[in-house]
Parts: sequence; structure tokens; C-alpha cells
Amino acid sequence: MLKASAANSQLTAHLPAPSKDSKPSSTSISSNYKPNRLRILKKCSHLIQFKQVHARIIKTPLQDADAHLSKLIEALVGSANLPYARLVFEQIILPSTFAFNIMIKGYGTNNLGCKGIDLYIRMRHQGLEPDKFTYPFLLKACNGLKQGKGVHSLVVKDKRFSSEIHSLTSLVTFYCSFGDVESARLLFDRMPEKNVVTWTGIIAGYVKQKRYKEGIELFYQMKNHGVEINELTLVCVLSACANLGALEIGQWMHEFIDRKKIILNPKLGAALIDMYAKCGHIDKASLVFQTLPCKGVYVWNAMIGGLAMHGYGIEAIDRFREMQGNGIKPDGITFIAVLSACSHSGLVEKGKEIFDSMRKDYQIKPSIKHYGCFVDLLCRAGLLNDAYDVIINMPLEPNGVLWGTLLNACAATANVELAEAAMQQLMVLEPFNDANYVLISNIYAAKKRWDDVARIRKILKDRQIVIKPGHSLIQVDNVVHEFMVGDGRHPRSEEIHDMLEKVAITLKD
Repeated sequence: MLKASAANSQLTAHLPAPSKDSKPSSTSISSNYKPNRLRILKKCSHLIQFKQVHARIIKTPLQDADAHLSKLIEALVGSANLPYARLVFEQIILPSTFAFNIMIKGYGTNNLGCKGIDLYIRMRHQGLEPDKFTYPFLLKACNGLKQGKGVHSLVVKDKRFSSEIHSLTSLVTFYCSFGDVESARLLFDRMPEKNVVTWTGIIAGYVKQKRYKEGIELFYQMKNHGVEINELTLVCVLSACANLGALEIGQWMHEFIDRKKIILNPKLGAALIDMYAKCGHIDKASLVFQTLPCKGVYVWNAMIGGLAMHGYGIEAIDRFREMQGNGIKPDGITFIAVLSACSHSGLVEKGKEIFDSMRKDYQIKPSIKHYGCFVDLLCRAGLLNDAYDVIINMPLEPNGVLWGTLLNACAATANVELAEAAMQQLMVLEPFNDANYVLISNIYAAKKRWDDVARIRKILKDRQIVIKPGHSLIQVDNVVHEFMVGDGRHPRSEEIHDMLEKVAITLKD
């Protein structure tokens, strides 16, 4: 057995030990492989066909048989025949790095990461060196930050890959996928070279963590660096614009798409519709919807959701029916949008009918989000007792969102009994959510129960819960400005306050 490298030792400190069936050996792949011999693999679609090709390789004496088997493994993994791919892999006497990479990738993309990691350790024990694809595939096999940091240490220690763009970009994407944007940004800023995938990965990471302003700032940097913008970049930035209400930036993105003659695929089209709808321009969202050549389920969901948030409940339900008439099968997100439309428009009976039809007519099991929409529908209609019954009788464990919806509805009617029942659950589920304490305190105050108000304040003090100030966002000249209650950090704060005083005086006059 060859001596394991220091890098491999570092990884084993973070990852599982090698499988017991690991067989150390040394190998190199034949360079005689001719792809045209296995052109038939591209035409295979069923396991029986792959087995026929496998049998042909075994029966035909070939000098580069291992290379043919490796290509067969690649085709099997690509067609989701992972168990048979492993069987073929084990028949190769001297597997190459390519063969190991394909198997590691296959396990990583099929939630069998531990097997992929075991194979990497086995590969290193056999004296094989990783190539530029190994570490990106290995990261897909990692199921947590600790394992990913182990791979990061290997990349840093391997001089061939410590500055290699594919491995570093995969690390940036990995950290973002686990919510560690700080580590991703630190690595990103130190990268000597970045491509569109790197920039899009870090922007997507910020958007996923709801740090939309920073995501848009990075997009401007990307544009200033002259990096080509792709469709995924556009989708990420449009999502940030939608959540910030940054209409001017969103419109620039739309103009960019038209100027570059980028084809609006369903995901990009849905992102544009969502942006316009959330920025208050449902008419422009409808125009984009009408001009899209291909309307997939993403597009219909975005349009129905946009109509819902603008209170066009009847129109949203009409689109829902039209969607089915066009042969598009609704999914779980479709029903969230339709139920939300019923909720915003007070269509209680229609909402109940649609909620019941999910399981009965579409075989879709309601998720916690569907129950959240249904409870919101009942609460907005003032049916608080019905909402409470749904929460306590649902087959899923109620979360803080459901109890919070009920508590918020209780604040509007000062229903102390149900508010206390909701707050009792929220103090367990969300013990440090300041908004819940403010709501229950206001309910007590409305009923002049000052002792209870004082009790809530004591809980806040004892738990050291700080009430977060309210904030708002506004976009001016492509710049998003954020304001908080009592905040004087804005560079033009004095001018703003002077203007507010002038407005106040004018209103009095």
C-alpha cells in the first residue's frame, strides 16, 4: 500500500474512514481509448440495453477494456442506474481517476455521499492523484460544513488546485449552499480569477440568505469587471429586485434581456413576472406572461401568485383553470398561490373547496405552507375559532408561522383567550421573536390588562430580548436606501429630517 498523503490524512480527520472492502493498488489508464467504439451508449435508455453493451465489452478482447467500462459507468450514472454502475466499477481491475470521479459524482447527486467519500479515500490509498474534477465532485458528496472544510483543506494543500478556478468556485458554491456566506465571500475575494459561474454562485448565496442588497451590489461589481451575464445570474438578481422592490434595476435587467436577445425560458420569464408583480406593476407582469412563447408551471405559478398579492382573486382562479385547460399540471406551489389569492380576496368557500381538492383531485398532500395559507384565509375572514381548530387538528406539527398568523389575527379583534393559547406555543417555538411579545402586549393593553403588560415586559428583560426597530426600503437612481426607526446613519440624514419637518409644517397649514 502506498503511503497516504498529508492532504488525505487531513480529510480523514473530517470524513468517514474507508470501507473495509477497499483494496489498495496502483494504476494508470490506457490512452488508447477510442470513443466511436461505444457510440451506441448514447442511444441506450434502458438497463437491459446497457447490460447488452456490458456483455459485448466483456466478450470482446480489447486492450483498452477498462476505458470502455469507465465510459459505460459514466452512461449508467447519467441514467440513474447507480447500483449497476458500481457493479461494473468493481469489475475494473485498475480503476482510473476518471472512473472514481464518475462514481463519486453519482453518489453525491443521489444523496449517498458517504459512499462517494469512501471511494475517494480508496482512490487515494491506491496512489491515484485527483484531477480538477475530483474535488468539485467530492464536495457534492459532503453533507455538512465540517466535511466541506475538510475538502477545502485538501484543495489549499494541493498546489495544483489552490488557485484553480473550478475547485475554488465549487467551494464558493458549497459554502453558499450551507448558508455560510461569510466563508464563501472570504474565499471569493481571494480568488485570483473568477468566471460567470463564480460570480453567479456568490450572488445566489446572498440572495438565498435574503441579503438582497449585497447581492445586487455584487452584480454591479460583476458588470463593472466585464464578466458576461448568463440566464442564472439574471434569475438571481431579478429575485433580489423583487424582494427589495427595486423596480429600476429590474427594468434595466428586462431591457438587457431584450437588447441581448436572450430567449425567455420558463424560469427567467417567471422571475420577470415575479419582479414586476412584487414591485407593484401587475400590468407589466401580465404583459410578460402574454408574450412568453413557452409557459411552464413556473410561469403560471408566478402569474397566479402575482395576481394573488394584488388582490385579484377571481382573476387568479381564472388563470388556475386556464392553466389546467392548457394541459399544465398544477404542483404544490400552484396551490400555495391559489390559496393565497383566495385569502387576499376573502374567497373563503372557494379556498376551502380548493384546499380539499388538493388531495382528492390532484393527489397532492398539503404541506405546512398550504396549511399556513388556509389558516391565513380563515383568520383574514375573522373565523379565528375555525383557524384554531385547523391548527390543533392538522396531521403536521404546527410551526411558528401558523401560531403567529393566529396571534396577529387576535390582535385585530383583541381576542385574549386565543391569543394566549397561540402565545403559549410561540414562547416554545420562537422564544426570542420580539414581534410576538409586542403583539401580545398590545392585546393586553387594548383590554387595559396592565399587569399582564408589565409581565411581558419583564419576560423581555429577563430573556434579554431586544425589540428590533421597524425599517423600510426605497430605490432612488438605481440605489437602494434602507431606513430604520431612530436611525441617523444615512449620509443625507440631516437633509431627510429637514424635509420631513417641512412636510409636517405644510400638512399643518
